[in-house]
Amino acid sequence: MGVQIPSLVALAVMAVFAQVGIWVDGDDLGWPFGVWLVAGALFAAATVRKVGLWVVAPAPPVVFVVLMVGNTAWRQQNLWGSNKEFAANTVPWLVHGFPWLAAAVGVGVLVALFRATRRLGDSSAGVR
Repeated sequence: MGVQIPSLVALAVMAVFAQVGIWVDGDDLGWPFGVWLVAGALFAAATVRKVGLWVVAPAPPVVFVVLMVGNTAWRQQNLWGSNKEFAANTVPWLVHGFPWLAAAVGVGVLVALFRATRRLGDSSAGVR
């Protein structure tokens, strides 16, 4: 059966993985960030309780947006009054992060489908 963690804990773990990827890769959001993000999505989808599986699988974009806004706000504290500057600093993150977000969602959905079909197979095997 394995470890099953609550949905919010799985989302927090995914956020930690994504933030480590940002720290490792910086603003480029290249393959090191992508590896950390996909690994976080894989771990979260594999360990979340079954009831929260379809909450965690499509969550990487939401987690990324929260981290993106937080990181941009932290780095640009002196520009908090300028919405245009803030938006201009977040757009590159969205552009560079999109392929990795798509990959992370794909991995999360694949793990969710695997776990859902495995669960159906396990429950029907015991019924006579």
